[in-house]
Amino acid sequence: MTLKRILPGSLLCICSLLLSSCSGLEFASIRATKAVTIDALTSDWPDSGWAEKDGVRFAVMNDDENAYIVLVTLKPELRRQIMFRGLTVWFDPLSRGKKTIGVHYPLGMTRGSRRPGEGDPLAQTGQSQMEFEYISPLEQGPVRVPLIAGRGILLRINNEQESLVYELRIPLKSSSDKPYSIESTPGTKISVGFEISGLGGVGDPSAGGGGRGRGRIPAGGAPARGAITPMEPLEVWATIMLAGAPTQ
Repeated sequence: MTLKRILPGSLLCICSLLLSSCSGLEFASIRATKAVTIDALTSDWPDSGWAEKDGVRFAVMNDDENAYIVLVTLKPELRRQIMFRGLTVWFDPLSRGKKTIGVHYPLGMTRGSRRPGEGDPLAQTGQSQMEFEYISPLEQGPVRVPLIAGRGILLRINNEQESLVYELRIPLKSSSDKPYSIESTPGTKISVGFEISGLGGVGDPSAGGGGRGRGRIPAGGAPARGAITPMEPLEVWATIMLAGAPTQ
């Protein structure tokens, strides 16, 4: 994967699609005219129609049945944050910017899942992610779903070389065989948010504090080898106009 492929398009194309608003970015989804392969690569995505904020670049496509999300970051600290703490993509079908329906993937590392000296997940590019969580107001809590039985949701993440690429397919409407969806339709406006929890301390970043703590610096003023630099949580929101049916 090349930087040219990862960072597509010209700034003029982006500027023509993006509008600043008090609630964040606002732009139109791209109409998917052919099948989109969920493989954590950007080869299916056009060069224009991307947004960028706070070190992440992302784009949205849709057809009549599904929405497709791609997110790319080259920042090592954000890549590490995603692999340690996970990424939640939020959808609000009423475009209010509220955390209504969410897909949490990767799940990140829980307390005790990594022993000291096991290495940095930034370098663990082949580590499989076997489950995701679906969050909905209709459920009592997050529903843990095996990746191979996503019931319409497909997810891939690629944390190799100089970038992290995340790709998601999610149904627009639920059905008996696809119960997990964003409950929207083509031609309507939704909100999409990307949430990355903070890293809170030296050593195991998922230990306590909800990711907001600053952690302890060892005696002598320098972090221990392999220590994780504390990082604040990140949220990026956009209002998306889903593409309607193609004109005849």
